[in-house]
Amino acid sequence: MNLEPQNVKSTITKFEGYLLGKYNNWKQAQSYPTVFSQVCILWEKIDGGYHSRQWYRRDERNPYREKYHKIRVIDENTVVVENYHLDWTRHEDCDMIFTFFNNQWDGKLLGDKCIVRGNARVISEVHLTKVGIESRDKGVDEDGNKVFGGWDLYKFIREGE
Repeated sequence: MNLEPQNVKSTITKFEGYLLGKYNNWKQAQSYPTVFSQVCILWEKIDGGYHSRQWYRRDERNPYREKYHKIRVIDENTVVVENYHLDWTRHEDCDMIFTFFNNQWDGKLLGDKCIVRGNARVISEVHLTKVGIESRDKGVDEDGNKVFGGWDLYKFIREGE
């Protein structure tokens, strides 16, 4: 499907309204400290694309995840977030597709080839709402055993909301 340039821009602007900002899950982590770590997420627009970082609350200078991204519009309600390493080389195995439905963007990995930490296959689920991000990332080994992550959704609130 070929979209008119103004529709592509409109879709990107709509997606950015849900994505960009600084988020934390402090309320959730304080309510369930044995289940959830205190984590911050930052999504910002930069020259040439987007930059994301995730870090534990007390370790902002040492993010555990940091990437560059570009957004590719598929149609008015579907975008792909393309992943890049910090040297801007592609990391397409971890690209995510987002679909707008029920006033939120629901995302998942495009395939099952996102491998990190040696041999852990990533399974990811993300929901972008007007006030926050809900996400679940876990890594499993070749036998399906959980290597990292959790079963529960992390609930991040956009700071300033």
